[in-house]
Amino acid sequence: MASVAVADGGFALRTRGAALLSPLLLTAVSAVGVVAYLYPFFLAEIDQTTSVSARADEAPLLFAGLLALALLLFLAELTRQGMNAKVISLLAVVIVAAAALRIPALPAGATAFFFLVIIAGYVFGPRLGFLVGSGAMFVSAFAIGGFGPWLPFQLFAAGWVGMTAGWLGRVAPRVRGRGRTELIVIAVFAGVWGMLYGAITNLWFWPYVAQGESISWAPGMGVVEAIQHYWSFYILTSAGWDAWRAVGNVVLVLVAGRPLLDLLSRYRDRFQIRFE
Repeated sequence: MASVAVADGGFALRTRGAALLSPLLLTAVSAVGVVAYLYPFFLAEIDQTTSVSARADEAPLLFAGLLALALLLFLAELTRQGMNAKVISLLAVVIVAAAALRIPALPAGATAFFFLVIIAGYVFGPRLGFLVGSGAMFVSAFAIGGFGPWLPFQLFAAGWVGMTAGWLGRVAPRVRGRGRTELIVIAVFAGVWGMLYGAITNLWFWPYVAQGESISWAPGMGVVEAIQHYWSFYILTSAGWDAWRAVGNVVLVLVAGRPLLDLLSRYRDRFQIRFE
């Protein structure tokens, strides 16, 4: 009996440690992403003649760091929750399904990719949401040939979509299960991310772009001026495409969100999956 008690105590201790470690790892991987996006803006000099291949040297390091931290996050969740084969299978199925949804193109290049990432994050929480978003983006790169220096930045941003969807599910408990109201809240969130994803991912190369004084960045530029220049750049280049993505996200959530929400929620409750 004593040995069983010791074993149970050791498992409880590991579980509590993993419960503390998981949020720290998610914070760490997000912090790495934020630094990766923003550090060029603090450089005293920058080569603005190589925007096509910008950051090619550092991309492998970023990818390796993201992969290592995401793996540690998964292992921490594995320890904390005691994941079984059913839970791991769910994670794999959702990632592959989301990756597959990136292939069929909707009008103006929009896809259903973020629809599944957002619903999964909303149901299962921020940590699984991050893993689904970044994992699905990585898997989809194999299908569409999307490997390049931009990929680590896409992985971070897609992970943040799933992560913040998990936050939405935690801070808006009053709308859970309230039918149309819940879908409208998620649809608005999906529409915002339809625009925000493009605005964020543009930042990986924008400091290296030299396409005109009014839309480019230069070392030493003030924050307000940089925001004004980026706004002009964003409106001229990707705002139209992102608007189609936002519309597609909203329509998909309103039309198909309820069946998917119910399906994933039943799976979560049946197998007592908790990533909160």
